Amino acid sequence: MSDLLNTARAVAHMLLSHGSENITDESIQTAVKKVSAMNIVEGLTFDERELFEILRADFSVGKGEVTILSEDVEPWLNEELANINFELWNRYKLNIRDNDPSFPVGDLDDFTNKILDKCVNPRKPGAWDRRGMVVGHVQSGKTSNYVGLINKATDAGYKVIIVIAGTISSLRRQTQERIDSGYIGRSSSAFINNRGENRVIGVGKYKVSTDIYSLTSSYYKSGDEGDFSQSVANKLNIPIGRNPVVFVIKKNKSILENLIDWFAKNENVRPVEGSPRLFDVPALIIDDEADAASVNTSGDINDVKAINRLIRILLNMFNQSTFIGYTATPYANLFISQTYNDALTEVVKGREYKVGEDLFPRDFIVNIKAPTNYIGAAKMFGYENPVPELTKEPLEIFRAIDDYDPPFFKSINKENKANLPEYIPDTLGTAIKSFILTCAIRRLRGHEKKHNSMLVHVALLVKWIDKVAYLVNEKVKEYKNAILAEDEALLDELRCLYETDFLPTTRNVMENLDYKDRRLEQHHWVDVRAELKKAASKIEVRAVHGTRSTTNLQYHNIEEIDYGLYENGLSVIAVGGSRLSRGITLEGLSISYYIRTTRMYDSLMQMGRWFGYRPGYVDLCRLFTTSDIFLWFNHITMATEEMRNDFDELTATHRRPRDFRLKVRNHTGLLTITSLAKLHFSENIEISFSGSNLQTYQLLKTEAAIHNNFKALKDLIAAIGFPEEHHRIKVKDRIKYLLYRDQTPDSICDFIDAFKTDQPNIKNGAISEYIRLQSESGTINEWSICVVANTEERVFIDYEGNTQLDKREPNNDVMTYNLIFGGEVLTLGCNVRNQPKQERGSDYYLISKNQIDDIRDRQVDLLRNNLKTNEAIKGERKEEKKGLLLIYGLDERGTPGLKNKIPVVGFSLHFPTIDGEVKVSYTATIYNGFDDEMMEDDDNNDNG
Repeated sequence: MSDLLNTARAVAHMLLSHGSENITDESIQTAVKKVSAMNIVEGLTFDERELFEILRADFSVGKGEVTILSEDVEPWLNEELANINFELWNRYKLNIRDNDPSFPVGDLDDFTNKILDKCVNPRKPGAWDRRGMVVGHVQSGKTSNYVGLINKATDAGYKVIIVIAGTISSLRRQTQERIDSGYIGRSSSAFINNRGENRVIGVGKYKVSTDIYSLTSSYYKSGDEGDFSQSVANKLNIPIGRNPVVFVIKKNKSILENLIDWFAKNENVRPVEGSPRLFDVPALIIDDEADAASVNTSGDINDVKAINRLIRILLNMFNQSTFIGYTATPYANLFISQTYNDALTEVVKGREYKVGEDLFPRDFIVNIKAPTNYIGAAKMFGYENPVPELTKEPLEIFRAIDDYDPPFFKSINKENKANLPEYIPDTLGTAIKSFILTCAIRRLRGHEKKHNSMLVHVALLVKWIDKVAYLVNEKVKEYKNAILAEDEALLDELRCLYETDFLPTTRNVMENLDYKDRRLEQHHWVDVRAELKKAASKIEVRAVHGTRSTTNLQYHNIEEIDYGLYENGLSVIAVGGSRLSRGITLEGLSISYYIRTTRMYDSLMQMGRWFGYRPGYVDLCRLFTTSDIFLWFNHITMATEEMRNDFDELTATHRRPRDFRLKVRNHTGLLTITSLAKLHFSENIEISFSGSNLQTYQLLKTEAAIHNNFKALKDLIAAIGFPEEHHRIKVKDRIKYLLYRDQTPDSICDFIDAFKTDQPNIKNGAISEYIRLQSESGTINEWSICVVANTEERVFIDYEGNTQLDKREPNNDVMTYNLIFGGEVLTLGCNVRNQPKQERGSDYYLISKNQIDDIRDRQVDLLRNNLKTNEAIKGERKEEKKGLLLIYGLDERGTPGLKNKIPVVGFSLHFPTIDGEVKVSYTATIYNGFDDEMMEDDDNNDNG
């Protein structure tokens, strides 16, 4: 940071400290304007937007929060703070601020204190074993979090740090480099391979009294020679228990066995019940990506898979240990068996060890909520919250791919895997042009030295990755040459893409973003065009896979992506498979082209490399994928948000991690999110709908389904007739509500059972059974049914999708439909729910801008029905013990492709919060919504 900017920052702090206690974006912007007007150094100016971002981080505006579920874990940190010299943490904090002044160090300090407080005080005597989990967000700074925790834990007295860093060598090395820079302060590779060379990096420029040794390094020739080796550890001869020692290892059977065997030879090891145990060396073990490989996939507690078994043995070797799993997708971890065979043993390299208990986070779960400027699943894909005010619309950055098969295939299998593509689809060409424009626009925004990345993920086979990288590089060269030659045809294509896509998207994002980003702005095409040559000339294409030899490859640019080597910024298109799908960070990622499918929610969510922080360029980001994949991400988002809401609820009611498993199981859609092999202990579950609101936000567009669901409504009317006149509630002399009070559960269940949907959280049979059980037990006093109609004469049909708000004038007569009973005909108006443009290519009629009902509809059956908030409605519904089924006839013109001339029927089901409810037994299954045959993968191990 420049001296001028530093001075401006200090003056702004002084101004803000004398203002309101509640510091907001607006007060920060006011302070920035005042400091700018002061003209601190005559003739010199600073970037106001950069100062705004720095101050926003300094004061943690829009920061995330921490939710903690815990057993009876005794807090200790506050009492010990005065006795701990946080020299390692302080130098880490200084290093972060030097590298990125806008990083929210205050949040990191707060978060890591709360996590450390859940660990055992390393100075506590005797034996102890603590197990926990930290749940973050994909690409949200998880590594920074646990590097900060490791620094603080070492300051507090932990002596052994083990980071189990994924299953791929390149990712382990990446983690080692982060540990070297943020914790050790020197190059581990230089120290180990150059006989103690002290090559200072990162935090090493700050002097501290603690010397940290690493027995692993980032060194590699062809594979991962820097991973743990007994011979290297023996040569170094670093005593365990004096200076802090760190290990960064892969989740690999032989590596784990070697580490266990090496610890077993330590002079301080003593046998306990026949198993070696290392005494009085407090150890902190971090399991990065804890849901991958660590979870036992066997259904038998006596049949323990290798990685799970060896991690448990490693933990059991220390008489003082804290184990923390870090993950953004903890679904599988929450279903780990809490029972284990205490007598189970395993022989490793000639010694017998106790396996010990499984890896369930029995003592604590820390849920880190993302700050407002984190671009996660809810922002990317939208989220229909049970509290409508919290419903999020997706950012308009999704672009549908519908032209990839051929040259690519929906499923790459043994029949077609040899048919390599000969060209790239037009959508990939558009994605590359979008990346060129993004690089140019970021230069206009002062990001000329920032990294830019594009992801291309279409296959897992190395030969496919190689060929696609070659084709992408050929297309990039074509575009580069045309730009340098000022070819008017390509420049006109770029101008058209900019004006029809980038300008309206930037405008939309600026209007709808839920946080302030001062760098977002619309630019003139002439200015963008002026930056195209410099932007395009920097772009290179890398093939990211495990093969080191280029002998059998067509594309030879396969070197590791090391952003640290590019002081002036790297602009790279990364074409890869499994290495791009979990763990690797693509800095400055803006454009993603992604067509791989998987059945498992946790795997799919982890592939979301596009999640993260996008300061100054979120409006330039694009996700090119299929409509089906976009839809599935929307489902995953709902499942994940439900899980996080449950964390909050359990924390508020002082419940513990072991209680969480049943609460997760109570969500009907959540059990389709991980491998069946990880759900052996979760087949027979109980479901609760207490206090919930089930809504059909995803409606089938097939003619058969639409006619079926309209028939279900007509059959319901045939069974219950029309309500009396005073229950035909009118507005403007038109029927708004047909309200039926005190209905039998059978009429409601018959309608639900007949309704056709494949929405994952609408399980017709389970819902009906639950309703009937509550009726039998008397937990719900009354059920009402209400058919909701539209009373307007004219409506707005958004035929294009995402028309600007100020242009949404009524353009069509309301569509109507008739219900008939006993010779009487009632005409009702269809409700309008316009489907967003980015979802119109889907096979479903998706409702993401509005929930299917509104706040007036939700209380139509209640005695007190002028309530203003959803919380008040839920409270009144609980008090009156009433359930409500709302039925809507939706205008088919709200989604493209329908010409049935009947309404698309949807419903919304409101359950009261029930004390003493009777739950429904339910069996989990995996939803088969993706390829019948999984894509083969030959890129899951290093091949060199």
